[in-house]
Amino acid sequence: MIRYATLAYGDDPAVFRRAAMLLVSLVAYAPAAARELVVVTDRPERFVWFGTLVEIEHVDEGRLTAWRGTPVISMRQKLEAARLLVPASGALVLLDADTLALQDLHAFADALAGGALFMHRREYALGRTRRRGNRRLWRSLRGRTFAGWRVGADDAMWNSGVLAVPAADRARLDEALALYDALAADGIDHFALEQLAEAIVLGRTGRLREAAPWFAHYWGNKRGYDAEIARRLADAFLDGGSVKDAAAALREHPIDLPSEVRSSRGEKLARWIRAPA
Repeated sequence: MIRYATLAYGDDPAVFRRAAMLLVSLVAYAPAAARELVVVTDRPERFVWFGTLVEIEHVDEGRLTAWRGTPVISMRQKLEAARLLVPASGALVLLDADTLALQDLHAFADALAGGALFMHRREYALGRTRRRGNRRLWRSLRGRTFAGWRVGADDAMWNSGVLAVPAADRARLDEALALYDALAADGIDHFALEQLAEAIVLGRTGRLREAAPWFAHYWGNKRGYDAEIARRLADAFLDGGSVKDAAAALREHPIDLPSEVRSSRGEKLARWIRAPA
């Protein structure tokens, strides 16, 4: 059994729409006989449409605050949620709300059963990157040891829009959380600290693979996807359709948008002008 899970909390309605469409895509593509769908949320009422197709793990602000830790640097709560949700057998696939399944997941499930681990996409090797911010991160890590992990040039940053771990590897999440906390305690302040900790620990297994062939992580084009998702969900509700109807419609007419849209030079300049001194 594979447990597919996502987190959806807070006050932004778009987050709940994204999570809903992610769940629809999993109904469309994840093998029904071997899947379990879970949403970690502070607003269970927003997922009533899914009925018994989705299990709710209720989380309140107190629990979220504890999961975020101190200082709040990155998405530490994802690691806490992953540790909580790993099933006794099978595997956990924790997905960001701004993620969609793209195709039949039988091959993905087979790879997990064979011991593969997944994150969404490999981004860069820490010791071989040209971007200024990435080089700054590498300088702060180079040759140092945190929670028993000596960071090397071949360790890589991976995107964690998808994080998939067989149940037998649950201890890797404990190690990643310990590494995150050690990095944070040592003053490593980086927006992707959660991704880094997972990537180092899972990457060292030699079994880490990209989930990108099966999933779109559209963090770089939320505006485009949000508009299309809002339209499709509105149509589904107006038509009185079921979740399975919406899943069938998604299979027949996939959301054909790029996952990332690069900013123009003018947009970058405008952001620079608006940035605080």
